[in-house]
Amino acid sequence: MFVQLARHVRVYITQKQIAFVKKYMESFPILQTKLDVDDLEEARVLSAKGILVRKKLTNDTLYNLNKHIKFIHDRK
Repeated sequence: MFVQLARHVRVYITQKQIAFVKKYMESFPILQTKLDVDDLEEARVLSAKGILVRKKLTNDTLYNLNKHIKFIHDRK
C-alpha cells in the first residue's frame, strides 16, 4: 500500500506497518514509553518515512499521525 505525503510524493508501507497504524489509530498521540518493544522500531521507521510525526520531549518522545497523508491502494 502507498501513502501519499504530497502531490507527487508517495511512500510504500508494508503490511506490518499498516497493522501498526491500525492498532494505534484511536490512541494517537502516543508516548514512546507506552509502546511495546516490538512496536518501537515500527514507530521509528514510520516517522522516518513521514507517516508519523515525532516530537521530542525532555524525558520521552511523542508520536502522532501525520494529518496531511492519504492512504492509496496499490495500482498498476
